[in-house]
Order: sequence, then C-alpha cells, then structure tokens
Amino acid sequence: MSDTIIVTLDLSLKPEVVEGFCQQIPATLEGTRTFPGFVSIAIRRNTDDPNRVIFIEEWESRAAYDAYVAFRTEQGMMDQMAAMLTAPPETQFWDAKVA
Repeated sequence: MSDTIIVTLDLSLKPEVVEGFCQQIPATLEGTRTFPGFVSIAIRRNTDDPNRVIFIEEWESRAAYDAYVAFRTEQGMMDQMAAMLTAPPETQFWDAKVA
C-alpha cells in the first residue's frame, strides 16, 4: 500500500459559534469515520486563540479526501461551516514522508 496523505484544515470560528461547533463535531465525525479512504482524524483547539480549530486528517489518498469533500459539499455542510468562519479556511496537504 502507498503512503497516506495528511490534510490539515485550520478554521477561525466566530466567537458566538465556537462552543456549539466543538460540541456538535463528534456526532458529525461518525459519518466521516465510515467514508471510504478515511484513516484517522484529530481535532484540536488552539490554546492561545480558542476560536481557532485545526483538523488533522489522514486519508488513503488525495482522491479519497477530494471525494469526501465533494460529499460534504453536496450535503450543504461546507456552506454551513463557511457561515461560522471569520476567515477563509486554510487547507494544507502533506504527502511527502520525511521519516
């Protein structure tokens, strides 16, 4: 099997929605964990800026991640999430394994 890809998604949430977002995200992840190509996910809240949240995801391939994003977009989830943000999300892809 080839190496997996790590995807980071950095979100800056509106202060009035961050608590609700953090409370509801575990239920949302149930669907993520069963999506084809999913490997793992961790979501962390920034210590110095509690309105920032980062998703650290591992997928079997970039194609699997792209299919997942398309699925969530079709469901309307991406538009819902965009309405909660104070800045555009920052997505980065990490596929070159160093060690």
